[in-house]
Amino acid sequence: MKKLSSQIDISILEKAKILEMITKYITKYTNSQIICFACNISDSILILGATNSSNLNSARNYQREILKDVNSEFSSLLNKEVKKIKFKIIKDPYI
Repeated sequence: MKKLSSQIDISILEKAKILEMITKYITKYTNSQIICFACNISDSILILGATNSSNLNSARNYQREILKDVNSEFSSLLNKEVKKIKFKIIKDPYI
């Protein structure tokens, strides 16, 4: 049986790893709980998702700080600066 990493494009794996790192990093704004997830980065827009509107509003309150920190902490991994954050309600990823 082949390794999963040999069947998936390396750029997709790298992007998933960056999104996971961002998700873990933004827990400092949510009392060390993962209630908000980095879903995608495209066209200088970071898309954050949460499972309900309460969690989404908690992250939205720190939008400027998250944007500033993501650009400073992950500038070497991201090839361009994130200029905007969009928020979406998503299904629970742990189900």
